[in-house]
Amino acid sequence: GNQYEDAEEGIPYIKVADMNLPENKKEITTSSRFASIDNNGMIPVSSIIFPKRGGAILTNKKRIVLKTPIFIDSNTMAMTMILPEILLFLKCWFDSINLGDLYTGTAIPQINNKDIYPMLVPLPPLAEQQRIVEKIDQAFSVLDAIDTLQAQYADNLTTLKAKLIDAAIQGKLTEQLPEDGTAEELYEKIQTEKQALIKAGKIKKEKPLPEITADEILFDIPKNWKWIRWGDVVNIVSARRVHKADWRESGVPFYRAREIAKLAEEGFVQNDLFISEELFSEFSKTGVPQENDLMVTAVGTLGKTYVVNANDRFYYKDASVLCFENFGGINPYYLVFVMKSDMMRKQIESNSGGTTVDTLTMVRMIRYLLPLPPLAEQKRIAQKIDELMPLFEK
Repeated sequence: GNQYEDAEEGIPYIKVADMNLPENKKEITTSSRFASIDNNGMIPVSSIIFPKRGGAILTNKKRIVLKTPIFIDSNTMAMTMILPEILLFLKCWFDSINLGDLYTGTAIPQINNKDIYPMLVPLPPLAEQQRIVEKIDQAFSVLDAIDTLQAQYADNLTTLKAKLIDAAIQGKLTEQLPEDGTAEELYEKIQTEKQALIKAGKIKKEKPLPEITADEILFDIPKNWKWIRWGDVVNIVSARRVHKADWRESGVPFYRAREIAKLAEEGFVQNDLFISEELFSEFSKTGVPQENDLMVTAVGTLGKTYVVNANDRFYYKDASVLCFENFGGINPYYLVFVMKSDMMRKQIESNSGGTTVDTLTMVRMIRYLLPLPPLAEQKRIAQKIDELMPLFEK
């Protein structure tokens, strides 16, 4: 701390009480006193300030990286970096230290520079320091987002989960990496594949989907993502009609919306309806669900989504269930979470003035919007949601 002379304005003169910040990386913006620039002992920006006396030394919430020069009082200490480039890494390390371990035998906790100097610091190369700081910032950004969501929706677990998914599909829970490429590149690749399948007669040629207008955009997404319509990246089809007379007690499983919903929620179902092997073989000529396709309930509770596994062999009821043929190789679990999002619920409800429509049709579904990240980012998003969901259950 230093002696100072009061001034009406100038360099802030900071006490421990001025360091009560909601986040310890924010700049100090309040001060009850100022000092003129002519005073000695001004603390430069390449510094960390922290309490040196009292119970405040036991917490890292008052350890502040300076963004402007200041003066400090006698209860506050500063560490100034000889090399400014190491400041942010040293702050991360310093936040992990319990300064309470350094004082002994005094009624009021207190530390001095002689207590700090002998401390051992693990010092990586500068490039590694930067990577560590970036990773820590990303982790805390995710935790901050979760804290905000829990504070807003803690009394409603279903809504909380939907809001988590919405944050994830806005790119708020994962890192965007330049090496992933762009969603535009992925989109163009999928359109090339789509045209090849149309030419081969495996996908029916439809009218071009309308361009996405600015007023349709639902939220901001990272710059390497792309807003698209569902019909741009999946081929949405329904089943051929299976008459009740063709139901069997054994054979190939035949799923209605209730069975698909059960599979979506629990991963298994005790099925009591089947069709014959002969009928399934006939249907196979025009297409049956394949691995990584999505089966979506189109009646009842709409949008329940099941990812077809490699060993699955079944058929499904027309109009009750839609099949999203995933010809573009989109990560199916990312698409499942999009279907679970509050964003999708609002789009579905918008068709009926605020109440859920009674059916989900192909015509409606192909026009709904979804944010498309690069492929590797899709996988990270699905993994991140899977990691975080159990935390909410607890």
